[in-house]
Amino acid sequence: MNIMIDTVKLLIPVHNPLIFDGGRFSPISLEQLVNSRGYGKTYLNPSPTYAKMGKYMPRLTMYKRVQKFGVVYQLAVEFSAPKMLFGNNFDELKESDFEALLTALQSSLYELLGHRFFKTQLAHADIAAWHPSKNIVFLDYTSCQTILNTMGKLDVSKMYDLQKTDFRDGHVVHIHTNSLDIAFYDKMADLRKAKKSGKRAFEKDSNLQLNLLEGLSEYRPMEVFRYEVRFVGRASIKRAYPELDKWTFENLYTKEKCQAVLLKHWNKITSSVDMLALDVKEPYELLQNYLEANDNVTPQAALAAVAGLIITSQVGAVGLRNVLEAVYGKQAWYRIKPLLKPPDAYRFTSFLHIDEALQRFTPTRMSDFLSNIENTGK
Repeated sequence: MNIMIDTVKLLIPVHNPLIFDGGRFSPISLEQLVNSRGYGKTYLNPSPTYAKMGKYMPRLTMYKRVQKFGVVYQLAVEFSAPKMLFGNNFDELKESDFEALLTALQSSLYELLGHRFFKTQLAHADIAAWHPSKNIVFLDYTSCQTILNTMGKLDVSKMYDLQKTDFRDGHVVHIHTNSLDIAFYDKMADLRKAKKSGKRAFEKDSNLQLNLLEGLSEYRPMEVFRYEVRFVGRASIKRAYPELDKWTFENLYTKEKCQAVLLKHWNKITSSVDMLALDVKEPYELLQNYLEANDNVTPQAALAAVAGLIITSQVGAVGLRNVLEAVYGKQAWYRIKPLLKPPDAYRFTSFLHIDEALQRFTPTRMSDFLSNIENTGK
């Protein structure tokens, strides 16, 4: 069984924070937090040294709350599950990876806090953030930007209690609602941005994944369409999974729980898409479709074909022929005519590919692509 999850935030009850090595916390130490009055919190963000070493570590927050029956402490542990286990989130988890994931998390927390949690403590911890996700790989010259441009035109305000929608440089569509966030983005383009500056990337901790660009640079054509549904806060998670009695790491870590959410929101967002209108004969869409249908076409020929198709849609083939022959002679038309075959609609098939990938729900693993490179001698 496969499970597609990225960010997880656990909430672990703590009886005595002073059992931990608290000097790394900021802006105050754990001792200062314990001795403070009223509500408080302090953070332990991994040192940049870990990133330089290529080692992924979780982010920690210690909360202090004063309740009717006394003071309560809670440790929040936020991490990317695939990055914790694989060092990247291109590789996706299986249900059978849960034990190994708990072991890796247990080890990281011991390194940061000097205390070893029981695996049952981690497995039974409540969830405060949960991000089901899926990488959809295209190997047929499909452009993520074309898909994202289409998604950016959808009127999602009719389907969600919308706060705002972000569109970043044509490679991210980020939908913010009152109860969750939904993100679609071009993963490879985001990594290329991160290579220039981590602040420009949509995804956190991208510097740890730059080896993906090197490892997969020879695997072309490759586009990776990334889809995430982000639940933040206990209330939104409970609304998403009302059938559960306890919203713990172990209970949510199933294929069924992740796949159902991803399919639900994908179907909701794309239900209003007029598939026939996805390939209206606009210049950009025509170019994308022409490149899809003609692998070996030169840039000059592709641009000439698009221009010719647009002109013939306005004045017909006779009108274009008359213009060309008047200036360049009769042979010009016969050179251009073979290019004027309208391409098939490819954006429609790209949506179907995403839908099929969500239905199959098989994990993406970088090793599969790297072995293909070796086997083909690339």
